Amino acid sequence: MKHMISRALMGTAFLAAATVPARADEVTVQSILIAQGAGAAAGGIISVINDPATTVAVTPGDIVTLRAAGVPDAVITAIEARAPVPGVALQPDDARLADLVRLMKSGISEAILLEHVQHSGAPFELSSNDLLYLKQNGVLESTIGALMATSGGSHAAPRAPGAAPAVPRDLTFDDLVLVGHWFHKDRVGRLVMGGDTLSWVVANDADKNFTFQIAGLEKVWFTCQTRTPENFCYQIVNGARFPFRDGNGESGSNASVVEVMEALRKYFPQVAFGPPDATKG
Repeated sequence: MKHMISRALMGTAFLAAATVPARADEVTVQSILIAQGAGAAAGGIISVINDPATTVAVTPGDIVTLRAAGVPDAVITAIEARAPVPGVALQPDDARLADLVRLMKSGISEAILLEHVQHSGAPFELSSNDLLYLKQNGVLESTIGALMATSGGSHAAPRAPGAAPAVPRDLTFDDLVLVGHWFHKDRVGRLVMGGDTLSWVVANDADKNFTFQIAGLEKVWFTCQTRTPENFCYQIVNGARFPFRDGNGESGSNASVVEVMEALRKYFPQVAFGPPDATKG
């Protein structure tokens, strides 16, 4: 009877020298959490786990649960010694989470992951198994929170497929640099999004200003540098002709280019996003 092992584990909090009677029973994640909640010492819990007459039944998810609850490493080590956790990792109920974990482990920064989550389309309804999977794979709580926020609550109205919000009038992005090529110099300015166009505005030099249709962009992507512990994306390329660098990139900020990318994804989801074709450089 599993409740008997729970009582034995709890008893160790008050009788440190007590001997647990030898009997065939099962230690579960619930009994360990109950014992810890009652104040049982780690040594007492370990003595019960190590009892040859005791069966230890845990899963990979149980180990994650115990760690999250603050169960001492010594107790978890004892559990794994008695009942090694299978090498098969947890699998999420929402298959999209596996792609998210792959992106994270490839070195994609949290900022880009959060942007990816915000523009993922269908909301995430995380199950308990999904939460355990994310925790087991080291996904930050800020990212998990962003995933949960996409649901918008059980009464949120779903967005119509393909629908995008209207572009605010004259949405401006400052602190940008138009990267020069050939004989052209880099130029400091700002982008202004209005309707279906982006306008490049150079302070005190109206002759250098121009406007282009967003729908005509071939593709939009980030240019990034590998930094420890994550990539730093400092430039956004709007088609092959329009590379815009963050004016504060050298000081470690990429807020301006991230804002441009977020706005394009939000208001123009039909634009192609992703790395440039290898054949086109």
